[in-house]
Amino acid sequence: MVTVSIAGSGNPIQVNWSQGMNVQQAMEEAYATNPSGFVYALQYFGEYGYLAIMFNQTFETLIPTESPYYYWELFVNGSPSQNGIDATILNDTDVVTFELTLYIPSLHANTLLGKKHKMKLFSSSMA
Repeated sequence: MVTVSIAGSGNPIQVNWSQGMNVQQAMEEAYATNPSGFVYALQYFGEYGYLAIMFNQTFETLIPTESPYYYWELFVNGSPSQNGIDATILNDTDVVTFELTLYIPSLHANTLLGKKHKMKLFSSSMA
């Protein structure tokens, strides 16, 4: 079993684990288990893969030039992931958590969250 949860939203969702399962597949199973309580949106971030941008109608910062910046961050077993949901392979009994995190440059500059922030700034400057 793999546990998938959204920090602060209540009950975690347990899904059956399978060899080679990634976080995206676990999310799809969580949605199939509880479609009204696990709604999400994804965005493709090039080399970083797919990252979550919304859970249950709570969007992260949409315009990255308006601070403060809040982004959905992926944690596996309490540690921030360095890969997108499609490249993060899970083991049986892993706990996947998504948390709406305040972006702090001194803490997140060299993390996946920092890369997400830079890509959003870049894409907004291209618009």
